[in-house]
Amino acid sequence: MSSRLFVAALAAVLLSGLAGCAKDEPSTAPETSSPSPSPTATVESDDPRSALVGSWRANDVDWTVHFAEDGTFTEDFEGNVDFRRGTYRVEDGIVLLVGDDGNTTEGELSGETINFELGMLERL
Repeated sequence: MSSRLFVAALAAVLLSGLAGCAKDEPSTAPETSSPSPSPTATVESDDPRSALVGSWRANDVDWTVHFAEDGTFTEDFEGNVDFRRGTYRVEDGIVLLVGDDGNTTEGELSGETINFELGMLERL
């Protein structure tokens, strides 16, 4: 059997298997009233992230974090504007900055401050 014929036969078998998975049967899973927000969705008022929207600064280390309504952030650090970008979330009073650099930074939210290892951010 030639390799092209084998690949074509394998593709046909896989596609027919997938077609069998797409039956129009009613779902037994309960439907939710609203889909879960994507990382770029607008932050709603009952979302704990909404309390962070705006700019926060740690003067002692020249660090500013700008929290956007769409669940993203940018950091300015030691004069470098947009030093790091990513998404953020809040879980049990912990702010998680998930950077596009692959690193996640955690800070504890306490009123009008967020305490990170790097420094304490205060709302501007």
